[in-house]
Amino acid sequence: MKQDTTINIFARTLGQECVAMRIRIISRVVSRIYDEALRPHGIKATQLSILAVVSILGQAEPSEICRLLHLETSTLSRNMSRMRTKGWLRVSSEKDRRAHRVKLTPRGNRILMEAFPAWREAQEKATALLGKRNTGAIGRIAEKLWRKTGTR
Repeated sequence: MKQDTTINIFARTLGQECVAMRIRIISRVVSRIYDEALRPHGIKATQLSILAVVSILGQAEPSEICRLLHLETSTLSRNMSRMRTKGWLRVSSEKDRRAHRVKLTPRGNRILMEAFPAWREAQEKATALLGKRNTGAIGRIAEKLWRKTGTR
């Protein structure tokens, strides 16, 4: 009986205080807003982020994309496979067969531009839901994390 009480206390504390749990809930809710807005364009928020990073860099190695977006290699690989199939990305091999460079195709550039208004709509909905002050705080936290991890 005592163990059940201890477990309950731990579970309640976790539910009330766990930063990871709360951030994941926020992430799921906000991701759903973006994914729903982007659905008519056949793209997800994660894929749009990948396209944006590749567009900014001009071309990038997958490891660089993972580092900048804090993605697991398997997540990037799965998304890149889908994005290559849709004709949004092109992967070229350098002389060293292990080094691959990712570039946007004209179709990838087009989807990035076409999805932008939907992204803007999602951005407004997410900001309204979270509040401008909280959205600003999230931006400051992200900047701080990027500086600390050297990814910006």
